[in-house]
Amino acid sequence: MNKQLSFNLQIENQLRIDQVIKINQLAKSYNGKIYLLTKNKSEINAGSLPTLITYLLTVKSGQVLNVVIDGPYPQLKLNDLRQICSSTVIKKSQKVLQPALKMKI
Repeated sequence: MNKQLSFNLQIENQLRIDQVIKINQLAKSYNGKIYLLTKNKSEINAGSLPTLITYLLTVKSGQVLNVVIDGPYPQLKLNDLRQICSSTVIKKSQKVLQPALKMKI
């Protein structure tokens, strides 16, 4: 049974790219539709990464997003979405490249 759930989500800090990717993956794996409504009532499909990134680049800290989840068990996806957006934990920086070692030959 599909249900539609509409809610406002306040963004405390501008979303990082890893959060945007997680939102996109959540929307793609969901057996329904997740989209954002803009101020001029346009729909931004969360399953389309380029569109989602472009839109979320314009979202500032403290702004409220109008999110619509249409599909089975929307409350579960709402909880997942809130967890992704409120994630303030920044992963420890990891060195990608190892420092060069000096050797005598």
